[in-house]
Amino acid sequence: MIDKNKYKPGLLENWGRRVLISLHIQLGNKKKQTLSFSKQSNSLVFWGVFWSFWIGFLPSLLFVYLLKFLPETPFEELNITYIIQFVLILVFVTLLEFYFLFRLGFYLAYRMGESANIELADEPELITPIPGMFARLVLEIPDPRIQMYGIDPYKHLNKRALFFRTLLYKSKVFLSNIVGKFILKSILGRTSIRFLVDYISAPITGIWDSITTYLILKELQKRIITRKISDSILNYLKSLQLDVKTKEVVIRTIAISIVYTKTFHPNFEYLLFHMLADLKNSGYLNELDDWENWETNLRNLDQNSQTLVIRLFIIFVCYDGKTNSEETLSLKRLASIFDTNFHKDIETLSSLIRGGKLMDSIHFVESFLALEKMKMNKQSV
Repeated sequence: MIDKNKYKPGLLENWGRRVLISLHIQLGNKKKQTLSFSKQSNSLVFWGVFWSFWIGFLPSLLFVYLLKFLPETPFEELNITYIIQFVLILVFVTLLEFYFLFRLGFYLAYRMGESANIELADEPELITPIPGMFARLVLEIPDPRIQMYGIDPYKHLNKRALFFRTLLYKSKVFLSNIVGKFILKSILGRTSIRFLVDYISAPITGIWDSITTYLILKELQKRIITRKISDSILNYLKSLQLDVKTKEVVIRTIAISIVYTKTFHPNFEYLLFHMLADLKNSGYLNELDDWENWETNLRNLDQNSQTLVIRLFIIFVCYDGKTNSEETLSLKRLASIFDTNFHKDIETLSSLIRGGKLMDSIHFVESFLALEKMKMNKQSV
């Protein structure tokens, strides 16, 4: 089971959770829902991008302006006083930018959750409750690097490649400023407006903040949709009254999906917890994330149960709105073994999730699985 001692939310994440809960208490459900989730969430994404630009632009402008008050000192003559003043200005402006970015992010996250009727209630049984998921996305904190139920999400992860991608991502603003200044100097040369070179950091920072906010809100949009899909799946599976063997394979399907996602996706954790709770006695299960074991157990099911599990796997593959290379290879293997065609279904559901189509996504999943319910009902008659 989950070892709660393996993960404790950090200072920033706890702050984020408190802010979100505070917004829930202050704002409640006062905003009347008149638009669909898709329209509301896409509107929130637009305004998030707009305001993020100015939150990045204005503090950067202020930083360059305040530097004008420091004495002009040749680089080789920089003294400790100058360095301290420079650092204090930089820290002040950076904290100002981040604070407003985070507050904006929390507000938009709350409103997006509200538009999908998601309660910001704490879920003590989960490592990542809804407030934690929202807070980590806004603060750009990765999902916790933990292993639960013997599942290792990082068994196929290239840690070296991840390190260099993270390093490049974190240095994006610095590199962009250098390139921007080089281009401006080349264009302006010795003209009377060459002083604008110093201010290039303002629009570049604003643009990067806008891009970052866009990516965060689009990821939040996907996770809200897949949480609602997860609720729909759990309700559906409960109505089927599955036998123990089928429940076990469904649990293994979730575990395999976690490995392919390469992170303990909060909505897979949510599914896993509820499926294991429904199984009651799950202590005998082992190697949940092993593909060969999953395939062996899948083969031992009847044809209708096999089809149900494969369709669940297809839905889980779409949770990120796209498929990676490992998932693609696994899907091809399934297609050859169980003679199933699913490319169009994956493309359709992934597109709906990426586009923020909440109700369309749920309706697709329900109709996609309802066929299996009819088959199983016929079998039980």
